[in-house]
Amino acid sequence: MKIELLDRARRAAEPVLRRRVATLPTTMRQRAEHHFGWDVPGSGTGKAVRPALVLATARALGGDEDTALTVAAAVELVHNFTLIHDDVHDQDVERHGRPALWTVCGTTEALLTGNALCALGLGTIAGLRGVDRLARCVAELCEGQSRDVEFERRDDVSLGECLEMSAGKTGVLLGCACALTALNAGADDDVVREFDAFGIEIGIAFQFANDLLGIWGDERATGKPTGSDLARLKKTLPVVQALESEAELAELYARGVPLDEEQTRRATALVERSGAREWAEAEIHRRVDLALSYVERHEAPELTALAKLAIVYYRALSSTDS
Repeated sequence: MKIELLDRARRAAEPVLRRRVATLPTTMRQRAEHHFGWDVPGSGTGKAVRPALVLATARALGGDEDTALTVAAAVELVHNFTLIHDDVHDQDVERHGRPALWTVCGTTEALLTGNALCALGLGTIAGLRGVDRLARCVAELCEGQSRDVEFERRDDVSLGECLEMSAGKTGVLLGCACALTALNAGADDDVVREFDAFGIEIGIAFQFANDLLGIWGDERATGKPTGSDLARLKKTLPVVQALESEAELAELYARGVPLDEEQTRRATALVERSGAREWAEAEIHRRVDLALSYVERHEAPELTALAKLAIVYYRALSSTDS
């Protein structure tokens, strides 16, 4: 899925990101370059949503572009710290069509590389405003991931808990990216809070999209088998919603054994029957509208386009029309 707004942000932010990664010790740098896809000419990873949000926020508020690019690099480094850890926790063997870092150098070394990227991200923003805010965000990201792992061991996860976890895993970093940019553009506290809330809601919308794609994604586009989240008994937002009304689905999950192909098809049908798919699709639209309500007074068409990307993303990668 190529979007010019994202491509421009990637082209602008990547040189700054590469310069920062080049400052790492040799082993960490080489492993980071593999993770980013830079060890193969013409390769690269990620949608660049966060850099695009940072640059759009800076333009909406009259911020300095060089400062914004520094913020974008810092946020991308922290984001990729979470991706490396996520791949280890989920035992995902690929990241953007390439071997996940832990499959190349081992779990321990991958986690250490992720930690190095986190430290580099915090160091990147030193000298600007908000390093403490980014540090708090990292702690919230870790809390969100911890709860995600915890939910895999529990049978009683509520929808409210799942929404809170999704905000912590995905929303807080997008909110922080926008808030840091607003802060360094000289915005007042109310505007910083508005942009923070804007980013959080976009993050939740993307989480809904990702969770739906984990069940109904087109594997040719996502690189993951259709129904992969159900097969692995992941308690994603639509699944938790469905578990409240579908006893048969709850029984499949209670066994604690990964689902085979036939069981995965049955679980998919049960989630759809519960109405959870339609609910989650409606939530994407509702969260996007809510996000836009926080920044409507700034008249920034790029922010509007980026907010609606969660809808575009889901439709482009879904296996069926939505």
